[in-house]
Amino acid sequence: MNAATACAEAGRATGVDVGLVTAVGNDAAGRALRESWTRRVAGRGGDRGVRVVRGSRTATVVGVLDGTGELAACVADVECVETGVDAAWCDGFAMDVREASIVVLDANLGREAIATVCDMCSSAGTALWYEPVSVEKSTRILTGNSARPMASVNYCSPNAAELRELANGIRRMWAKGSPMSPCPFNPEFEFETASDALNAMASDISTLLAAGVGNVVLTLGPLGVIVSSAPDGDISHATHVHVPAVPTRVVSLVGAGDALVGGTVAALAAGSSIIAAVSRGTACASFACETNRATLDAIDEAALEARATSAYNGVSLLAPAVVQ
Repeated sequence: MNAATACAEAGRATGVDVGLVTAVGNDAAGRALRESWTRRVAGRGGDRGVRVVRGSRTATVVGVLDGTGELAACVADVECVETGVDAAWCDGFAMDVREASIVVLDANLGREAIATVCDMCSSAGTALWYEPVSVEKSTRILTGNSARPMASVNYCSPNAAELRELANGIRRMWAKGSPMSPCPFNPEFEFETASDALNAMASDISTLLAAGVGNVVLTLGPLGVIVSSAPDGDISHATHVHVPAVPTRVVSLVGAGDALVGGTVAALAAGSSIIAAVSRGTACASFACETNRATLDAIDEAALEARATSAYNGVSLLAPAVVQ
């Protein structure tokens, strides 16, 4: 819900209409979520996309932050979403998918439901944004033995660890027993600059592009975002654009990734280019960092636009040290 809320909040000024498809339990948390969505940000059809699963607990995440606002430990119970948002439930929104400009799919869903949404978007010609969620769940989108197993994905927004896992999953599909990664150094994924990150992750980015992803949106926290794309998966002509993070006073980093995705998707739906959209997404993320709430709320449009412009003005082209 956090990404959907951020998308609705960031898209208020441009009239972006947002729908939410998820599942909640028949409990107090579920009722509160439905009421909140309907009252504040409901787009097409109100909360009709929110399935109430009898006897199930609404998904809950408990996290512990360190002194910098970073998540130090986390326990998540999302079984309600994994089982409640099944393929049959997703299939009931085929008309909505056909009418949408972009669909956001996250890896909290099960493999069958993810495959169903991918097929729906491909059939409808609707852009698909895949959010890997975590290292463990990131590869749920990989099914079958296709030469381009992510051809339905227009945008994918992993962090470095999720990117490496996804790339390794693709390599395993292409060649059983293939090496886990051609870049085994820097296992902590700690980088001093965006260029360092690109040098370490270029082969993984190229793997996703070759697998069919239209745009890899690599999130790097305080280092910003690297947006990589390649025409028709031709990685020899790949481009890599760095969008810097907006400087901010960090209270909590919880929800920043969802704000980035939601803000970027709202801008894409309003007709922005991917780089302009990501600039707006980084601006949304900066607001999320300044609060201890998990959801983006009540953004001043003028302030958002100013931060987005600042990020866009700092955009630069990057090139990996070793051309893939």
